[in-house]
Amino acid sequence: QVLDGYNATRDLINLGTDALKMVVDFGKQHKIEVFCSMRMNDTHDAAHSPDNPYPLFPPLKYQHPEWLIGSYDNKSQFGPWSGVDYTHPEIRDLAFRYLEEICTNYDVDGIELDFLRHCSYFKSVAYGGTASQAELDMMTDLVRRVRVMADEQGRKRGRPILIAVRVPDSVDYARAVGLDIE
Repeated sequence: QVLDGYNATRDLINLGTDALKMVVDFGKQHKIEVFCSMRMNDTHDAAHSPDNPYPLFPPLKYQHPEWLIGSYDNKSQFGPWSGVDYTHPEIRDLAFRYLEEICTNYDVDGIELDFLRHCSYFKSVAYGGTASQAELDMMTDLVRRVRVMADEQGRKRGRPILIAVRVPDSVDYARAVGLDIE
């Protein structure tokens, strides 16, 4: 949590604190299922600007501005400029690796892919278009890849890792933004 520009995350890590492990342990102790939810494109950092940097603006976005939907000087009309553009294989691989790390290193009951919190995945859509078939296929392939990995990790530990997805409730809208939920 950031209070007055202070981010306590590093201090907690230095103390050996692992928040997800603590939540999983609590859930197991109290017989509560634990899902880890990942926002598939968190854009809270869209408030970032060169003259007023957002304290949690990720280094990745500084290092690879070409992977973003837009820029501070070229804001997209439909969706925050600071979102990542899933047309880049590096972005899809990064999302996969985050989920793989959770499924490999934590005894979660499931993972949630939250596609709804910030519903912007492709530059083409953010600037007024609709997702192409190729873009739909990119996201479908990512979800399939996650499914295969979760099934594999579940077999290794002897019980499944469930997958939940949070998506728009309209099939047509979901397709337009890049999610083939059918």
